[in-house]
Amino acid sequence: MIKQNTCSKNHQTIDLEGDTDFLVKDFLDHAGISYTYPKTNINEIDQALNGESQSTLMGEKAEFIFVSGNHLFIVQRKLSNDKLESLKDGQVDTTLPARSEYAVNGAVHFAKLIIDKKINYKEVIAIGVTGTSHYYQIQPYYVTDTEIRKLDDVKSFDDFSETNIDEYWRVAIDGEMPKIERELREVQQVAKELHEDLRNYGNLEGERKATVISAILLALEEETFDLKQLRGYDKEGQRDGDKIFNAIKTFIENLDWNGRYEKYGVLLDSFRSIRTDPILNTINSSLNMTPLHYYANKLKDQVVDLIKSNNDIDILGNFYGEFVRYGSSDGNTLGIVLTPRHITSLMAELIDVKPFDYVLDPACGTGAFLISAMQRMISDVENNKSLSHSEKEEQIREIKQHHLFGIELQAKLFTIATTNMILHGDGKSNLIKGDMFHVEDKEHLQGNLITKVLMNPAYSQAKTKNLKHLSEINFIRHALAMMKPNGKLAAIVPISTMVGKSKEEKQYKKQILEKNTLETVITLNTSTFHSVGVNPCICIFTSGIPHDPQKRVNFVDFTDDGYEVRKHVGLMGNGSEKSKRQHLLDVLKGNADDNTRFIVKTTIEPEDEWLHGFYYFNDELPTDKDFETTIADYLTFQFDMYSHGRGYLFEGCDSDDEH
Repeated sequence: MIKQNTCSKNHQTIDLEGDTDFLVKDFLDHAGISYTYPKTNINEIDQALNGESQSTLMGEKAEFIFVSGNHLFIVQRKLSNDKLESLKDGQVDTTLPARSEYAVNGAVHFAKLIIDKKINYKEVIAIGVTGTSHYYQIQPYYVTDTEIRKLDDVKSFDDFSETNIDEYWRVAIDGEMPKIERELREVQQVAKELHEDLRNYGNLEGERKATVISAILLALEEETFDLKQLRGYDKEGQRDGDKIFNAIKTFIENLDWNGRYEKYGVLLDSFRSIRTDPILNTINSSLNMTPLHYYANKLKDQVVDLIKSNNDIDILGNFYGEFVRYGSSDGNTLGIVLTPRHITSLMAELIDVKPFDYVLDPACGTGAFLISAMQRMISDVENNKSLSHSEKEEQIREIKQHHLFGIELQAKLFTIATTNMILHGDGKSNLIKGDMFHVEDKEHLQGNLITKVLMNPAYSQAKTKNLKHLSEINFIRHALAMMKPNGKLAAIVPISTMVGKSKEEKQYKKQILEKNTLETVITLNTSTFHSVGVNPCICIFTSGIPHDPQKRVNFVDFTDDGYEVRKHVGLMGNGSEKSKRQHLLDVLKGNADDNTRFIVKTTIEPEDEWLHGFYYFNDELPTDKDFETTIADYLTFQFDMYSHGRGYLFEGCDSDDEH
């Protein structure tokens, strides 16, 4: 939270010239960055700047200078947001009057002065700050003697703190992957290797690969299972597949299924094929062992520790995504879209999942949302200093066994999700194989228990007339009915869901507001599902509380989230993602402000398009760049509508005609 007009404990008294001074000071204080004003207490820098002649500086002064992680930062600020930077021939103009009138230009000018003095600092981060706490801009540049490079804008100075600066430098300056992406790439590299091994040595394709991997990982959980037992056919006529299957059976028999033994049977049935598969159970001459033995060795060495490391990576989900990517049954025809890790954790944070919550994903896929919720709940318990060690262990056990629920229709995904949850310590696995529209569970899923819902409904299911009930908005409507009153639901859906112009969708939206409250809709980065082409948003509802017509709903444009697609790598953070995410959370909590380009708060009607773009009005004259961006956004939106069977909206049709 950025607080105004507070006194700093780590700098001298200064003559504050305006709100921007307060803003910069508070950014520094919030990040725990020590600084002085107007001198730096770094003698060589003070001497370098003081040594400049008055004719050179023309009364100019460096405003905020600090060091973090042995990196030098210079900050210049201006009150007006149109004084951020001035470019000449595409470059920052460091001549007068630009350097005295624009924040970035002044910061870059002083950075170059210091570098030209050839003292210890050969690279400097120059930062221009404009505005007030209501709306501000922070634009960093990387400056050396040969380069002035514009970096992605940020929303705070937290990334520049002693704790975070090394990671920021690796990502924003050196172009490396963020830490969470490095962890994910490690998982994906193992998945790629397994993909090849499963195909080359086991002649396996598509989803069967995920089933075999799930089976072996469960077998490795059984304490009595010994990899040395895997020797092909033994004297008793048992194959390696028999031994793995028996280990699974022994392990899951000891789990508490809460009377739902059908899940036990479904899980075992999905693994039976490994007992008799001739290729998997025959010693491969290239491997000198059976493929099953080889896979088990690799999983034990490279994967088991990753799963046990208490991170929120959906490891089996990533495996599944890799395995089906090149197959004919890639899952997307069935609406299966794996949600990125940074989105699952963001959604759990947006609805403030707590250890006492009961969390449901009614279309759980591989279980990514449940894993994210579990890790957030466990982290809260572990960080609770008022609890003893034994109390923490008991609460964590309670969370894993009784607070996580999922529903999945497809057998292969149900198997992966169940395995996933068991491997993450879910001793009860409250997963149901079935259709969320027809699940009967009066004890848990009929408004008696669930307090939080996280979901990514199956996409593109309502293209034909007889499947209109499978539209994403109806998934949301039905999920809200499964919750206790005053619970919170967060769903990620295509933006076309929030448009809702068909007769059925209008009716669903109206029915939702009659019993529930729309809180927030966040338009996301168009590249979030870059490999699929879905243009998404997150919607947040409060269950069981009819929507007050006078309530002002939050509509946010979060398309600039700090993530970008890198060639041959995929979607990853550019160094600014943490500050932009925190800014989003601060604005929604009322701890920070922003202008209507970012957030619009307004009343709504069921027939409205529940999107930032529908309510936002920009009274500024558009630039050529604004025009180009708007056209690009419209074409992306139009493609999204057509791809989800809603192209009739561009033909003036407002009915349930076939399309």
